[in-house]
Amino acid sequence: MNIFNLKICFYFTVFLSMNIFPQTKTDGWEESGRYNKLFSNKIDTVSGIVLNVLLASPMPGMAQGVQLQVLSGKDTVTVHLCPKWVGVYLNLNIQPKQQVVIEGCRAVCKGAHVFMASKLTADTIILQLRDDKGSPIWDKLR
Repeated sequence: MNIFNLKICFYFTVFLSMNIFPQTKTDGWEESGRYNKLFSNKIDTVSGIVLNVLLASPMPGMAQGVQLQVLSGKDTVTVHLCPKWVGVYLNLNIQPKQQVVIEGCRAVCKGAHVFMASKLTADTIILQLRDDKGSPIWDKLR
């Protein structure tokens, strides 16, 4: 392997680590974090139409995450999916007006009622975000 190829491999590795996994340190989304302790095993399902896709920090000090506003019946439900970097890594492409079915649990975060997703189904997408015990898959991606 010549020096040119080594430089390309090095820069590619640095680029990937900066852009795909920008938050590999503790960012509040880890299993042992305060936020994850809100997840309970009382699994529920929310289904409806996506109204909006946002980036938001669920709690002070946490990295941004992917959040959906879903119209379920007459209620608008705030759904927390995953950290932003996981959405980028998985090339998550959820759009407004898309029909979704989300499994997870209800929680109160920063005084607001939210839905913490463990599984998302939209069109042909099936995305498992947490295992059966509620452990987030992104801890295994770090």
